[in-house]
Amino acid sequence: MRKAILEALNLARQGVQNVVLELPTGYGKTVAGPYLYKAYREAGLCWRAIHVFPLRAILHKTLERYVQSHPEIEFTYQDGDVALRQRYVKDPYFRGEYVLTTLDSFVHNLLRAPVAELHKLLDRQPRAIHYHVPFAYIYPSCVFLDEAHIAVQDESGKATAALKASLEVLRDAEIPVVVMSATLGRWKRDFFRDFVFVELGEKEERSGEAVIVKDGEFEKLFEETRYVVEVIEESAVEAVARREAERGRRVLVIINNVSKVVELGKRLGAVVIHSALTREDREQAERKLGEARIVVGTSAIEAGVDVSFDVLITSVDAAESVVQRVGRVCRYGGRCEGKLYLFGKDADVYLSVKEWRLPYREGSYRHLLRDKLEQDDGLYWLLKQITQVIHLSPQEIRQAYLRYGMSFVRNGLVEVCVDPSLRPEKCFTSSIERLGRLPIVAAVGEKCRLDPPRGPQDYVRWVIDAVDKCGEVPKLLMEEGSYEPGYGPR
Repeated sequence: MRKAILEALNLARQGVQNVVLELPTGYGKTVAGPYLYKAYREAGLCWRAIHVFPLRAILHKTLERYVQSHPEIEFTYQDGDVALRQRYVKDPYFRGEYVLTTLDSFVHNLLRAPVAELHKLLDRQPRAIHYHVPFAYIYPSCVFLDEAHIAVQDESGKATAALKASLEVLRDAEIPVVVMSATLGRWKRDFFRDFVFVELGEKEERSGEAVIVKDGEFEKLFEETRYVVEVIEESAVEAVARREAERGRRVLVIINNVSKVVELGKRLGAVVIHSALTREDREQAERKLGEARIVVGTSAIEAGVDVSFDVLITSVDAAESVVQRVGRVCRYGGRCEGKLYLFGKDADVYLSVKEWRLPYREGSYRHLLRDKLEQDDGLYWLLKQITQVIHLSPQEIRQAYLRYGMSFVRNGLVEVCVDPSLRPEKCFTSSIERLGRLPIVAAVGEKCRLDPPRGPQDYVRWVIDAVDKCGEVPKLLMEEGSYEPGYGPR
């Protein structure tokens, strides 16, 4: 186990309740979760754990790894993916010993809109909401917030507001919290106030707010690892990918646009990964990652994928995302030269970066990380009010939930299926915002089928009407032939 992780375990055993593990990509932060749980349990600070992920894909891979590596712990999961029920226990109220869940599920369970009862909040006559039940299981838990930088990249500021409100609730309840990330900007000290930071550095240092660890073994991994950065035009992406693949290199292309990913993936004959793939197609694509010559995807692939590439071709989005993507190239260090091709506005600023894996060294990317976060102050105020009132009526919770588009964290989510069977493996989760761009032909429940609205519409209102008529949250069915297997919506 790496040196900085051992320091974090020591802090847990000493009773330090709030810790930030800001450690480089590939350091093994996520793997540390069960060990941190055991350390806090030894200290008597918790006897269960809740591990929170920003993306379902990371959760699924981690759950599989944990179950194999720690048979002594009872693992359960909670996210919107019912397909996992065939292998693991779904746990909407967080009753298990070690629950892996998404940020959406955790925030709603913590802030009085339990995910097991969200359908009640869509009823025109809301029924009783048992929001005290999940909190009763959160209270004796340790909470691990993984890949925290992804949550706060939301430009709307909703996820940032929800995370900040959640941290304050956890702090007031004296619940141990460990935050894990490789790319936190200068905003971190204020946002994670009263946390102890564990970081790598050139020399060992300790203070009341930080433990700096000198990890020579980790540094040695990257002594012979080099990165070459080149700025290109987007029009050159296909040609560069072909050229590098023909030279025998494994190529990862990331563009934050599903349509462009699909078109390019087809032309290159590449493995394609994005959020609008059915679960069946996503699983097949992930199985091919280790051997594929070219992979084309959206930001859905930038975190939690433990495979290594030789070449990265990427659009320039948030600096935090770019750094995470570079972490997929020469991931394991050693004698390796990674080629980085960047395109888009301000791509030139990355030419100055000479150190991509050890952020404390001169010439690193650290100065490019954001100074401040976007936050929805109205939502933050509302969530604070929700948590400070002893009793809330179902109607009050419903009003807050619908006011923010059926989610306190991001856009509301619904299940979209590409086959009339409506089997989970033939479906994917879509934001309500995206529905206007999908050829939806019906909302289908067990005992109902409703036509979609026509013209410009409020899809939140349509989903609410469908719940009212079907008595459940329906699945949405796409037009036959509008989904291409392996690639996604046409």
